[in-house]
Amino acid sequence: MTAQTQQVGQPEPVVLGCWFEDFVENEERLTPGRTVTEADIAGFAGLTGDYSQVHTDEEFCKKTEFGTRIAHGLFGLSVAQGLMWRTNYTQGTGVASLGWDKWSFKGPIKIGDTLRVRWKLTEKRESGSKPGMGIIREWCQLVNQRGEVVQEGEHITLIRRRPK
Repeated sequence: MTAQTQQVGQPEPVVLGCWFEDFVENEERLTPGRTVTEADIAGFAGLTGDYSQVHTDEEFCKKTEFGTRIAHGLFGLSVAQGLMWRTNYTQGTGVASLGWDKWSFKGPIKIGDTLRVRWKLTEKRESGSKPGMGIIREWCQLVNQRGEVVQEGEHITLIRRRPK
């Protein structure tokens, strides 16, 4: 669509991401890092209503196996999605996250940890029900600054095919 034919109020989509055809099986990616703060954990507790002591009570946590407050498990999954998004790999081409499967919590996320996601495309196929789209599966690992996998699992995404 040219500027002359574009209707007012309908901006052109910004496409920075990969089309379905661009994804290569076994290709690996890595995100930039993000350091977890006390405000992150408090904000997530406020957002979700989960004020469990293991997230909010430092004195209680000193006596736990963790020795300090830890982040919510779903905070880690949310950060993983956000970090992956920062790479723009599906900007303008991703339609929907279809699911997170086999996701497991392997270790605690603590205040001060710097997290990154490394992931690999494990499968891609054309969508049987959505013409012009495909489905990709990625194995994702949320890792801390020591290289320890704190969470991992599979992400399934619906991606647009390149327009003809």
